[in-house]
Amino acid sequence: MAYKSFLTKRQLAVLRLRQAGMTQEEIARRIKTTRANISLIEKRARENVERSKETIREWNSVISPVRITVKKGTDVMTIPELVFAEADKASIHVKCDSIGLITLIKKEKGNSITNRIVDEPFEIDIANSGDVAVL
Repeated sequence: MAYKSFLTKRQLAVLRLRQAGMTQEEIARRIKTTRANISLIEKRARENVERSKETIREWNSVISPVRITVKKGTDVMTIPELVFAEADKASIHVKCDSIGLITLIKKEKGNSITNRIVDEPFEIDIANSGDVAVL
């Protein structure tokens, strides 16, 4: 079977060893290279993981049937109502409740919110599965 990961086998090995608690120096000694090389391998691996996650987010955005634009000046506490109303129109059951939605919004866009008010517009996608993504 062909190797299809965005991570090289070496990157994957380094990430597994780091996850097991080994230091970069220990890994370097084990695979006979420098700590600087292990640092670079790990950095590139984590960048590949982040790019993969972003690719999945973008793909989910493409296939999501519902996209809501949250305008500047919107009270964050009213956003769940908008999300549930749009999901209902599309016959989608949203997987989280109002508190979960607000928590997700604060996590993803907390820097764009002041005193419950949206400072910069953003979008929310709702997938057929009921998953919500804050873009």
